Amino acid sequence: MGLKVIDSNDIMLSHLNISVEELKSALINTNDKFAKITNKTRLMDLNIFEVLDFRNFSGVIGETFSSELAKINKSLIKNPNQDGYPDLLQVSTTEMLDYYQQCVYRDLIKYKDGGLEIKNTFGTKKGSLLMGDQRIELIKEKLDWKAHHQQTNNLIGLMSDYIDDMPQIVAICYSDQLNPEDWGKVQKPKEGSTMTSFSTIGQTGYKKMVKGIKICIDDPKYLKFFHQEVRVD
Repeated sequence: MGLKVIDSNDIMLSHLNISVEELKSALINTNDKFAKITNKTRLMDLNIFEVLDFRNFSGVIGETFSSELAKINKSLIKNPNQDGYPDLLQVSTTEMLDYYQQCVYRDLIKYKDGGLEIKNTFGTKKGSLLMGDQRIELIKEKLDWKAHHQQTNNLIGLMSDYIDDMPQIVAICYSDQLNPEDWGKVQKPKEGSTMTSFSTIGQTGYKKMVKGIKICIDDPKYLKFFHQEVRVD
């Protein structure tokens, strides 16, 4: 799968830069992992990704990408609090690392030194789709990244799809300009539900994310989806 770098500028946090090459490496490593899982389970006459809960599986892709990026950039640490914010914590100075090491669980709910939030989506389908179907031409024009609250910013938004029946990250978008008005009303789960509260990115937030696209699969269908120039040889 060829990849096209659309914006080569670093992601800049208060005390840390993350290069597009680091993002690209994390994307490739994540995709390799899911390709290997697909190939191994096929030998068992099973496609594990067809039986997993789709919503939870989308989150697994985001978690895997977070782990891979933290392996590549040692100044990022995965938030050990499952309900914490952000997903990757900035620990790029001695003071930040010292603070992180003395944090208790509640300190990670809203980590004071910030970092990166990572969210994945497969897009919202417009019609009938089966697990494993390529989705790019059968999803709505706006991607719906979801977060736990409206304060989410410094967001890496992943888009995934099925390529050759394998789940793969096909694009990375980013914005550090999101504000509460860019997110929809927080939806609270019904009593007894195992779901958590969430807010869906709104149209203004989505435009900021697409404007900040970093990497996309070098395929006309996906480039057009993100309003990127398609090369004609």
